[in-house]
Amino acid sequence: MLDFLISWAEQLIVALIIIIMIEMIIPNSNNRKYIKIVLGIFILYIIFNPIIKNKLEKIDFGTVLSYEANTNETIENQTKINYENQIENVYEEKFKNVILEDLHQKGYDSEDIQMDIKFENNEIQVNKLYLKIKRIDKSKNNSININEIKIEEKKEKIDKDELDKLKTMLSNTYNIEASKIDIESENSHD
Repeated sequence: MLDFLISWAEQLIVALIIIIMIEMIIPNSNNRKYIKIVLGIFILYIIFNPIIKNKLEKIDFGTVLSYEANTNETIENQTKINYENQIENVYEEKFKNVILEDLHQKGYDSEDIQMDIKFENNEIQVNKLYLKIKRIDKSKNNSININEIKIEEKKEKIDKDELDKLKTMLSNTYNIEASKIDIESENSHD
């Protein structure tokens, strides 16, 4: 560091001596002010060149450029992931609504719909679909109270064949492998 400062001071002193000699040699004319401007720029160059040169030598442009490239790549990847997540969320919500509507038309209601979907290669893939269904109750009131006697309607159970038909219908309608669809009825555990 001391060698750098000594070298820089020597260059500055030599430049000042040269500038003083040039100012003594040039005649008093209209061009003298332009020559002084050029000499001033030369002094600024002599003063700042070693500092700038020293700083530029310390900068590893390969690292700076690779950092910028990595940053841009990271931003692009994050944007792509966010875009894919948005597509998955919108698709999942719309798909749930369509399935609920289809089930309702078939006389079923769903208590729970869960799905595992993935957006890859510009396609939506349904990896798993889980439904917990029950029959739509035609009567609004399931029980009648008469003088502390309670009469309840018997809910109709959904048998395995009916669940298999529903699974096949969903598989064919939505082009999902039947093995990826799991349907459970509300009263299947009774």
